[in-house]
Amino acid sequence: MTEQHYSSPADRANVTSEPEEVEKVNDLLDGFDVAMVTTVDSDSAEGRLTSRPLSTQEAREDGVVLFLVRGSSAIAKDIEANPNVNVAYSSMKAWVSLSGTAEIVEDPALVAELWSAGAEMFMDGGPEDPDNRVMRVTGETAAYWGGESLVATVVKTIKTITGRGQEKDEEGGTTVVEL
Repeated sequence: MTEQHYSSPADRANVTSEPEEVEKVNDLLDGFDVAMVTTVDSDSAEGRLTSRPLSTQEAREDGVVLFLVRGSSAIAKDIEANPNVNVAYSSMKAWVSLSGTAEIVEDPALVAELWSAGAEMFMDGGPEDPDNRVMRVTGETAAYWGGESLVATVVKTIKTITGRGQEKDEEGGTTVVEL
């Protein structure tokens, strides 16, 4: 058996910008809560990547995702130095990797609109605190796996990992959507 390795998921991906695929990504993003957001560590001379869990406050159309952060936080500092980010989501049904750029938005009305009981647990000072900000991620591409039933996702994942059915794997593997 020949083992195949790919340097990135896009190596064998179905790349598309079809409206139904963009809608599928939006539907998937809307179903997730916690994301791992990866930034380039602004304190690292080597460009070390740092990932942090953040709760998604809102997933908008075309891959825009909003988070609440502190303006004085390390993640805000990282984004100001380098806005390139990756937002990764995972569930039993699907995995999504959203690549794009982030910006820190100082908009008290939007902070108040997005504020929730969950934000209250992790953010200081309430929605009126001037250090509470919105981090807006604008996705450029989203790679996803699964999104159907749990069983279908497991079967496709096993096929992808084992390399079975690669010649005819039109429904499995990775789909990369340009947003």
